[in-house]
Amino acid sequence: MANIDTDYLNLLITRFKSYKKPTDTQKLIVALGSKLERSNDDDKKLAILLRAEKKSDELIKARAATQRLMNAEKTADRKLQTRKKVIWGAALKTASKDNPNIASLMKVLVKEGYISESDLKVVKDDLISSNDGN
Repeated sequence: MANIDTDYLNLLITRFKSYKKPTDTQKLIVALGSKLERSNDDDKKLAILLRAEKKSDELIKARAATQRLMNAEKTADRKLQTRKKVIWGAALKTASKDNPNIASLMKVLVKEGYISESDLKVVKDDLISSNDGN
């Protein structure tokens, strides 16, 4: 007699019965698992199908964990890049207050289109207010 995890089998049967379009394998698991009297051959088939389902579930969990890891890496990299940009921007802004060459460079960056349209008003207002202080 094949070793069958009845708790897992019942979980799968419940899950697969709720599917609108179960696969042939899922239909077979439901059919064999719902039988009250199974032959040794049926038990062997069911055990094989259950092992395959467990491996499939493990694969899905591993892929999800991999995706979470990849997303965390991408998020950390984006945060680091944003932090670097903020630091460099703050350094350039601070330097432009004391150095007229850097201040003129900042104005050129605005005029040449290196600042996005959505940020242009804020930057221009900031350049105007910093020129008033000079």
